[in-house]
Amino acid sequence: MATVLFVALIVVVVVVAGAIWWRSNSKFVEGREEHWFKAFAAERAGTFHSGVGPGPAPTFGVVHPTGRPLADRPRETWVEYRTADRPTIAIDGQEPYRRSDDHTAFRDVHVTQVAVPPCPELRIVPGKAVSMPTLPPDSRLEGELARWVSQNPRFGRRPVVVENGSARTWGEGCATRANIAAEADYLVELVAQLPSALWEHSPR
Repeated sequence: MATVLFVALIVVVVVVAGAIWWRSNSKFVEGREEHWFKAFAAERAGTFHSGVGPGPAPTFGVVHPTGRPLADRPRETWVEYRTADRPTIAIDGQEPYRRSDDHTAFRDVHVTQVAVPPCPELRIVPGKAVSMPTLPPDSRLEGELARWVSQNPRFGRRPVVVENGSARTWGEGCATRANIAAEADYLVELVAQLPSALWEHSPR
């Protein structure tokens, strides 16, 4: 009799836990599907995908910080639209980090990127030297871009990575209309003013 009661108790616990998980997951999915990106895409004649289930594929873009194509990570919530006639993608997601107690946690992060022509990888990090990891050390192009950034210091104040057909920047916290608009405008202006030698150089 005691064994039967114990088994029944275990079943009840499992059922209740499953019901709680299902309700929580349903709310999460509903929240993703009704993300503000959805209305924004409609306003800008863009494309939205909640990252839940099948959906449209982006025309370009990579996932921060891995650099993998966004199309390979359908679970990301993203919106594609145009800024000054340049394809733009904003991503609202999370990235893992190691806590002080050695456990992995997640924090909100947003990524904004614009489409660019193929070119060698370029990294601009505030307070650090410009780097082009795919080129030989001390290459002429890297030196030219380093001089350009030093002469245009306002373009060295945000982290920017140019690779795989996109120029991207990012920040902690969820995406908002204000931050993705400011970041997209910044990237469009940066891309328009970068030395033409970058776009003329083969990425390989």
